[in-house]
Amino acid sequence: MPHVIERATTGRARCRGCGASIPKDTPRVGEAVPNMFAETDGAEATHWYHPACAAYRRPEAFLQAVEGTDIALPERDDLAAIAAEGVAHHRLPRLDKAERAPTARAACRHCRVAIPKDAWRIALLFWQDGRFAPAGFVHASCAPGYFETSTLLDRVRHATPALTDEDAAALAHEFAQT
Repeated sequence: MPHVIERATTGRARCRGCGASIPKDTPRVGEAVPNMFAETDGAEATHWYHPACAAYRRPEAFLQAVEGTDIALPERDDLAAIAAEGVAHHRLPRLDKAERAPTARAACRHCRVAIPKDAWRIALLFWQDGRFAPAGFVHASCAPGYFETSTLLDRVRHATPALTDEDAAALAHEFAQT
């Protein structure tokens, strides 16, 4: 089964990207993945995402699903551009969220230096065995180098909905420090 875009038939599915429910009759992106628990070889399961979450977290699957659908998708071109950037910069889908470091124990995956307490850091996720797994952190100032692009703020705002305008400005300043 290929990746699909369809309207949610019920409101029970949860987005694998953000964890929120996908409301009934709204577009959702289904990524076909191998079913590790099936008794037959080649069995697949479908992981559901909000369209924006799929574009940010699973860009290859999103682009394949968009190519094969005729369902009207709000902001289709914008989401396709976001997904294309995620494909071009292979580390971008790893971006999980922005947060202040609660301790000084974590080391940056880019520069290997400890991230000071209360400093901005970007949490990372790896896609592994059909699920997202926490994968450490990078300094906010190291993020453009790690992700190989400086256009990070929109992605961070999507991943961190509680981010205030003041916090976003502070992060933008950190991103510019490279």
